[in-house]
Amino acid sequence: MHGTELAEKLEALLASGVTYKAIAERAGCDASTIYRIRSGAIANPLYSTGRAIDEMHAELKSRAA
Repeated sequence: MHGTELAEKLEALLASGVTYKAIAERAGCDASTIYRIRSGAIANPLYSTGRAIDEMHAELKSRAA
């Protein structure tokens, strides 16, 4: 997982109304970590964090389809 891809996925999640807090709770981290991934300050987050973001994004896409 590349940080740029995760940042784009976070943009989509946030645009859909999901909050930093909700993403962080699902990923098991702080909201500040999610913010730093989105801003590019964290390029390589923990695998579990990236996976949670990926899963949430996939769920968002499946709801939109």
